[in-house]
Amino acid sequence: MFYSGESLLNYLTQGNAVDLIFLDIELGRINGVEVGRQIRKVLKNFNCQIVYISGSDSYDRQLFDVQPLHFISKPIKDSVVIDDLKLYMERANKVEAFFNYQKGHDTYKIAIREIIYFESLNREIKMITTKGDILFYANLQEVATYMAKHQFIQIHRSYLINYNHANILRYSEVVMSNGEVLPISRTKRQELRNLQINEA
Repeated sequence: MFYSGESLLNYLTQGNAVDLIFLDIELGRINGVEVGRQIRKVLKNFNCQIVYISGSDSYDRQLFDVQPLHFISKPIKDSVVIDDLKLYMERANKVEAFFNYQKGHDTYKIAIREIIYFESLNREIKMITTKGDILFYANLQEVATYMAKHQFIQIHRSYLINYNHANILRYSEVVMSNGEVLPISRTKRQELRNLQINEA
């Protein structure tokens, strides 16, 4: 247990490893948002998962760069904490999870961490990955339902993005890790803001 952002950062700077942090945003001199940014940008620690806790939901856009596992509103419910622990353990065990897709009579698989986003092209899906583009027949909504547990977010009726490959979030667009700029539809903007708070 740490009573200030400084003491937590000092502990991590000394080389101590932490898997999961429940971090209050309203701290003392350094708030939880800044602590998260330093963990990611200064310490270059992207393995530690952060669950933010706050009595306010006004921090949603600030939290995007930190890529938290979840956001818990006060008062804290035991069941929510337990669900977040289960979610962390599930994701920790799925680091090398695979997505299966079919082309013809053959089934292929690709590591989920390599998928940047999916684009719907009528009855086909274009899967943009770190190694190239792949076309296969599928329904984007079905893919979105399956991939939600792996931090994929639908930002448009035609685009399903990997949250971990989203570098910059703007009001009406998102910049992906490959430099491509994708639109966020008007109907999805508020939903995306809510997902940043309520989903992993």
